[in-house]
Amino acid sequence: MSSTAVIIIFVVALVFSLGFLLLVITLIPAIQQFKSMMLDLEKTSFEVRDLARELKQVSVMAQERLEKVDQVLAQSKRTVENAGEALHFINQNVLRRSAGLLAFLPAVKMGWNLIKKIKGGK
Repeated sequence: MSSTAVIIIFVVALVFSLGFLLLVITLIPAIQQFKSMMLDLEKTSFEVRDLARELKQVSVMAQERLEKVDQVLAQSKRTVENAGEALHFINQNVLRRSAGLLAFLPAVKMGWNLIKKIKGGK
């Protein structure tokens, strides 16, 4: 091999090795940054798992409280229905049948007040 060919091969090898060296030099910070990003991702993943567990606990507590609220609402509905039935009974049986007598109450009160006034009492 001639010395020119050796020099050309040496120069080409030198250019390739310099290129590889530059590539390695530029990739090392990127690799370090990727490594730190992976560590941050691992921490974030752990935090997300922890938050997911807490969210499940909160969800279970909320579900239990909603069930209690449903029970309270059902009991309130029954109470209102029973009160409605009682008021309907009072309206139908007591007030309508005694409406004529209840109309005399103001007159009876006026008469009573007049009697008290005549007797001189307070």
